[in-house]
Amino acid sequence: MIKRATEGDGFELGKILADCPGLVVREGVAGARYTTFAIGGPLQYLVEPCDLDALARLRARLHTEGVPSRALGAGSNLLIPDEGIAGVVIRLGEGFRLLKDRTKGIFSVGASFSVMRLSRDLSRAGFAGLEFAGGIPASFGGAVFMNAGAHGGEFGDVVERVTVVHRDGAIDTIERGALSMTYRRGGIPEEAIVVGGELCLTESDKDRVAETRAAFLSHRKKTQPLHLPSAGSVFRNPTGRYAGELIEAAGLKGYAVGGAQVSLLHGNWIVNPDRSATAADVRAVIDLTVDRVRELHGVELEPEVRLWQSGA
Repeated sequence: MIKRATEGDGFELGKILADCPGLVVREGVAGARYTTFAIGGPLQYLVEPCDLDALARLRARLHTEGVPSRALGAGSNLLIPDEGIAGVVIRLGEGFRLLKDRTKGIFSVGASFSVMRLSRDLSRAGFAGLEFAGGIPASFGGAVFMNAGAHGGEFGDVVERVTVVHRDGAIDTIERGALSMTYRRGGIPEEAIVVGGELCLTESDKDRVAETRAAFLSHRKKTQPLHLPSAGSVFRNPTGRYAGELIEAAGLKGYAVGGAQVSLLHGNWIVNPDRSATAADVRAVIDLTVDRVRELHGVELEPEVRLWQSGA
C-alpha cells in the first residue's frame, strides 16, 4: 500500500516512492504507538521497507530528493516530541526479522529481531554471551547501534560485523575492528541504518547459561519498574559512578512534572504511570535532573535516551 501525499506537504511522496516498490506507507500515525514510553505526536509518514533492496532504493531516492528521514526500531530508547515528526520515519519490516545459524556459534541476525527473543532462544540452545540481554526490550538493530548492555555485558562483546544502509542507499558491512564500540555507542555512522549483523557466541552448558540469564532477569524485575511505560535508563552512567545513585542522592525519586515521574524504584528511570505524560513533561524532568545532579555532585549527566526533534 502506498498513500500519496496531499498538496501542501512540501513534497510529493507519490513521486518520490514511484520507483521504490516493496514499501508499506502509513500517514499521520501516532508516534506514541511506536515507543515504550507511550509518548509522541504524529509521524507524517511511517514507511516500512519489506527487504534490503527496497530499503536501499528508498534511502537513495529520499537522499536525491532531499527528503528528511530517520530510523525507528522497537522504540524502547526513544522520546518522540509532542509536535510529531515531519518527513519520513523508516521502520524495518518482516524481511529483517530473521535469525540464521551460519556455523557453530556464529549467527546472522536481522535488525528487526527482538533482543529478548534472541537472548532466550540462543541461551536455551546452550550458547553463552547474551544472557545479559534477556530483559532488554529492543530490536537487534537498535541494540547494536547504541551498544546496549546490562549486568556487565554489552553487544560489543559478541558482535563480529554489522551491515548498514547509508543515507545515499549504499550498503556497507563494517567489521568488528572498525566499529570502535564504546559504552552505549556502537561506533556506527549516525546517518546509517543497521539492517543486520553477525554474533559470535560460545557453546556452553545449557543449564548454566539458563541459570545466569534467569538470575539477571530476576534482578531486573526486583530493581526496575518494568510494568510502567518508560524508556529504561534515561542517563548514561558517568565514569566510575551510577547515574541512578546520583539522582537518588539529589532527592529526586518520585519527582514529577505533569504525567512524567522519576521512578520510586530506580532513580535513573522516568516513567509514565498514567499514560498521560507528554514529551515536554519528560524533557522538563530530564533538564531538572541534569541541573540538580550538576549542582550537588559536579557531574554532568548525559542522556542515553534518544531525544528526537520535531524539525526536519
